Amino acid sequence: MATNRPDTLDPALARPGRLDRKIEFGLPDLEGRVQIFKIHAKTMAFDKDIRFELIARN
Repeated sequence: MATNRPDTLDPALARPGRLDRKIEFGLPDLEGRVQIFKIHAKTMAFDKDIRFELIARN
């Protein structure tokens, strides 16, 4: 089971013995956002002058 809204889970699901572990992923930092943009841009047509570092800052 995966969710980005743990507050919406039914409390019965979160009782001991129901879920083995809870793993939280934080938000990516600047370098992580740049890498995400580059991965998704591989299949897109775009100008080669695009600076992903500037896009990732906002």
